Amino acid sequence: MKKTIVTILLLYVGISCAIAQHNTFIKLNPTTLVNEVDVYVGQELSPSITLELGGGFIYTDYWDHLLNQFDFGQIKPNLSANQYLNAKGYAARLGLRFYVISPYTKEYSGNARGTYFEPLLFFKQIWYPSNNKKLNSNNYLEEGEKYVSGLQLLIGRQYQHKKIYIDKYLGLGIRVKTYSYDNYQLDPSGGVNNNGRRATSFLPSIQMGIKIAFDLSHHSSP
Repeated sequence: MKKTIVTILLLYVGISCAIAQHNTFIKLNPTTLVNEVDVYVGQELSPSITLELGGGFIYTDYWDHLLNQFDFGQIKPNLSANQYLNAKGYAARLGLRFYVISPYTKEYSGNARGTYFEPLLFFKQIWYPSNNKKLNSNNYLEEGEKYVSGLQLLIGRQYQHKKIYIDKYLGLGIRVKTYSYDNYQLDPSGGVNNNGRRATSFLPSIQMGIKIAFDLSHHSSP
């Protein structure tokens, strides 16, 4: 048991020392501010590999509200505009970035440095506020939730100016969107049924954006 604990401690110290020799970043994504605030932490594992962990606070589901104004065969849940626009939720992302051309290399021009690809996993959960519906003199609360998960491949380029980085990227992948919602309706006999459902759809995931990163490290870049 003691040998196991000592081994774990040594591994922890070794990994911590290795990470400490590389840069740590905090990143903001201004392109998502229409519906959420996204913050990322990036940790270099080597000059050519970076681990990214992101989290976001969702304060509206504006994009789904906008898309559902049009009909192209998508699932349209029983949600009002008020429920869409006042939705709340969170987002989580995990990516591993591989630099095709390291940002620290001297062998290529400045325009080519920092070119990368990054497999990215993401998950979102959104809660919609309750909608009060009155049927047969009784009040019924209609609630809804949405879950989104998926996988993207990001391709981008990172530009550096001292300790500030501008990160432009394009993401392509697939996402799974699931709605769970209530829909209380009167039946022909005068009773009330909940015709809500849980519906899942598979959709392409396309994203373009810019991240602004700040280097938190106190040592100089490799």
